[in-house]
Amino acid sequence: MVTTEMSFAIISLINTNYYIYIFMAAQILENLFDSLIKVRLLKIFLRNPDQSFQVKEIAKKIKTESRLVKKQVQGLFEISFLKQRVVKKSANRSGKKKNGLTPGVYYSIDRNFEFYNELASLVLKSSPASKDKILKNLQKLGRIKLALISGVFLNVENTRTDLLIIGDVNKKKLATFLSNFEAEIGKEITYSVMNIKEFNYRHSMFDRFIFDILEGPHEKLINKLKI
Repeated sequence: MVTTEMSFAIISLINTNYYIYIFMAAQILENLFDSLIKVRLLKIFLRNPDQSFQVKEIAKKIKTESRLVKKQVQGLFEISFLKQRVVKKSANRSGKKKNGLTPGVYYSIDRNFEFYNELASLVLKSSPASKDKILKNLQKLGRIKLALISGVFLNVENTRTDLLIIGDVNKKKLATFLSNFEAEIGKEITYSVMNIKEFNYRHSMFDRFIFDILEGPHEKLINKLKI
């Protein structure tokens, strides 16, 4: 038989455990969002849940020094947001790739992390980048007649491309543009660039690639062609 005293004791224990849980959860979340580097790490792992990365590869992708990335990655590993995998050198083929990976320490997201679903939802539903910022940077690339975004920029999956540009662009500036936004978004950007002549021809021929983009979810940031 449960007495009144026992009931109060049970309730007290439940409340205590609840507040401990809330406190621990708050600490974990504070640890996750305490720096820009860590936010970019969250994006790269949550947007690429099936991939593993070495610290030097992550540093290159998010444009940050390796020593800073290593410290933050270690912190995420310690709270079980990331899991670690060590790829050793082959006995007979030292330094060669094993299962597509070079020897070293790799990190990937742990789907069993307590707040995985909530964080994935937060990152995938949030706007990857400001459209005004994208437009401002696109205008620096050259003489663009049409620029539309889709895919990762709109948080839409299974699209033909993330970015379509029609016009004459500076390739070096385009590479920098892509690199900067990939670091901010946390995912590789698929893109297609073509001149007006090629686009008009493919459009007139009802090219499947072009019409899949135009008929699918997208947003035109530059549209001098009035299509």
